Amino acid sequence: MEAFDDILVNHVGEFGRAQKLYFFLVCLTAIPCAFHSFANTFISGSPKHHCRFEGALKYKDDAIECAIPWDSDKDEWSKCKEYKQYNITGFNSDSDFNCTSESDEETECRSGWLYDRKIYGETVVTEWDLVCDQNWMRQLGKSIVLLGKLIGSLVFGQLSDLFGRKKILLISLLLQITCGVLSSFSGSFPVFITFQFLLGCASSGVFLTAFVIVTEIVGPSWRTFIGITIEYFYTLGYIILTGVAYALRDWQNIELTLSLPGVLFLSYFWILPESPRWLMTKGRYEESVKILRNFAKTNKKSLPEDCLETLKAVKMKEHGAQTENIKALFFTSPTMRWKTILIGFNWLSNSMVYYGLAFHTESLGSNPYLAFFISGAVEVPAYILSQLLLKRLGRKRVICIFMSIGGVVLLSTTVIKDYKVPVLVFAMIGKLCITASYGIVYLYSAELYPTTVRNIGLGFSSICARVGGVSAPYILLIGDYTSIVMPLILFGAQSLLAGILILLLPETQNQNLPDNIKEADEYKLTVSKQCCARDSKPEEYRSVETKDTTM
Repeated sequence: MEAFDDILVNHVGEFGRAQKLYFFLVCLTAIPCAFHSFANTFISGSPKHHCRFEGALKYKDDAIECAIPWDSDKDEWSKCKEYKQYNITGFNSDSDFNCTSESDEETECRSGWLYDRKIYGETVVTEWDLVCDQNWMRQLGKSIVLLGKLIGSLVFGQLSDLFGRKKILLISLLLQITCGVLSSFSGSFPVFITFQFLLGCASSGVFLTAFVIVTEIVGPSWRTFIGITIEYFYTLGYIILTGVAYALRDWQNIELTLSLPGVLFLSYFWILPESPRWLMTKGRYEESVKILRNFAKTNKKSLPEDCLETLKAVKMKEHGAQTENIKALFFTSPTMRWKTILIGFNWLSNSMVYYGLAFHTESLGSNPYLAFFISGAVEVPAYILSQLLLKRLGRKRVICIFMSIGGVVLLSTTVIKDYKVPVLVFAMIGKLCITASYGIVYLYSAELYPTTVRNIGLGFSSICARVGGVSAPYILLIGDYTSIVMPLILFGAQSLLAGILILLLPETQNQNLPDNIKEADEYKLTVSKQCCARDSKPEEYRSVETKDTTM
């Protein structure tokens, strides 16, 4: 759609005052997306606990040693076992207090659990006793959101193409608000996870549509910049969530507080315009030109009188463009098939490690709020580093460097597993690295796939990412039965493997964007010695990154 980009560059402005305003407003919607993506870290937090025993009034009473066995493997009181026979007398009288264990035989908790309230208040776990044999349900609460994001990316992506970016953004926002509020009043765990699934769908719809809107209203040389910058707003939501969870503690209050402010975004019905690019593809030329004229006026530019005819000509050109289906990714050529498999594996690995490390902060250190805050804060230098290195080292090299370093660091936690602070530091270094690579892989994939299958390729990659994200909580479950660093080791191995395999793909920096699979096949699965020259095609066919927009 080079002619449309020419209009933006020459007559409207690639990233003028109008686009900056709309970009800022749309990016704000990424903040609640982060809220609902990671809220289960706190609302499904699992506090320390042990079996409720006779006479116990609060967690870890003085009589615990005669009722609860010591778990020497984990160096703590057993969470799920109690002695089958014990005797406590005079519990409320210091002089008459007596506690004896009458047998070393252990049994499952018979009277429920007592929870430590020092860190968490009421959580989903304490509300419905999702501990011991029910611990997998706590992880289900986390993974169900990511499963919803998978479905949401498929459904809302198609709907935004059919009915418009603005309309689907508003519907997604309304669904996000409604499900968030209703989730806070859930009376049972099945009801809770139902609304969490819908929240995942809505959040994916909001972020996906917001990302498409901001990329469609700016010129080609700014898309790399805005594609990464919107992630800063997502990180801001990540950090704000920490403060809300720390201040409120109880899961219902947290969920409600995170959801209600979204009502303000409904004002976008009157503020935001529809994407002029989408309007043009639907033949609504007059509406598209009207919005472009408003943009140009705000940017102190002027739109030519024949703009309407130009848009119609662009539409005719696009109408005749050949498109492919998902079969083309796997059955057209062996080269395209292996590219698809390798980039899909990279997306899966990035998502698995990213969400796994984010959720794992609950188990790292004595203060999960501080650990989560640091986990969010390290994303800022991660995005800055990725923007600084992209133009200097290329796409795949930067991804390889970050994923390999992150993988090695996470694997190294096996050596320091007995020291909580170093484990936390290494985990945060891993989080920084995986955040940086995750921020680049979208751009790299968009440049790797040819025009005829670019959207399909990115859609397949997104599915792989969601599969990785859904699996992350269950990898964390392994840590509950082995060691706190076992998930970090598994994440490290996954990251290192994906970082090495990415080297088999071709570099895309400063190379012409392929228009079809035949052109894409010319970029082999190893570094090509014949890098396309900058002037081998007209300017409009070059990579979208054409000027330095690093921060």
